[in-house]
Amino acid sequence: MQYTLTARNVSVNDELRDLIDRRLQPLERVLGDALVSVEFVLSTARHLCVSELIVHARGDHRLHGLAEETNWSASVGAAVDKVSHQAHTLKGKWQDRRRHAVPVSASVEPETEADDTTRIT
Repeated sequence: MQYTLTARNVSVNDELRDLIDRRLQPLERVLGDALVSVEFVLSTARHLCVSELIVHARGDHRLHGLAEETNWSASVGAAVDKVSHQAHTLKGKWQDRRRHAVPVSASVEPETEADDTTRIT
């Protein structure tokens, strides 16, 4: 999966890149082919690490997660968790809208045997 990583006044080292790669793997498994693009923005605000994750999915869906924490690991994890929750909800909606096949035995009513005897009253 290709993603865009933007760092504003932050130096990105290999450990941070690996952390982001590991955290995005489950998200990629959930959305699969529906995943169009991923943008990750890292910045600092005072003493906080700010992570913003924007995921574009098929059908013009945008999933957005913003997290402010004291370290990068917690910040990246919180942003990915927010988007992951949105992705599970979206995928659930896609699956609920699918038509499900009805078994043949349930759709056909069992035939009752016709009584050949005629009653005369």
